[in-house]
Amino acid sequence: MIEIVSARYEANALLAAKRWNRIVVDITGLLSKFAAQELFEFARGLAADLPESVRVALVARSDQAKQAKLIEGIARNDGLFLSFFPDVEEATTWVKGISLHERKKPQPAGNPVKV
Repeated sequence: MIEIVSARYEANALLAAKRWNRIVVDITGLLSKFAAQELFEFARGLAADLPESVRVALVARSDQAKQAKLIEGIARNDGLFLSFFPDVEEATTWVKGISLHERKKPQPAGNPVKV
């Protein structure tokens, strides 16, 4: 439980210090499995600590997916815009607010050449 509470406080402190309203929280490095009550308390605390304008992308491993989905549901019920992602790149794209259409636009291949 110490690991997950530490992640919560670290995310809150970073958001406040940088005055950000979007963050990716990667919990793939956490080794512990958490009881439903611990996850419930974590999600409720996270939602209570952050303003509704904050977007949180939670990145978790496939074996953490069930717990991440529980955190997502509780946090959203409490008004926090939190979504679970299995991939850091997807999470970053979501936090930045980039749509699927914008991600698929062809990008220029270097500096244009005048003819």
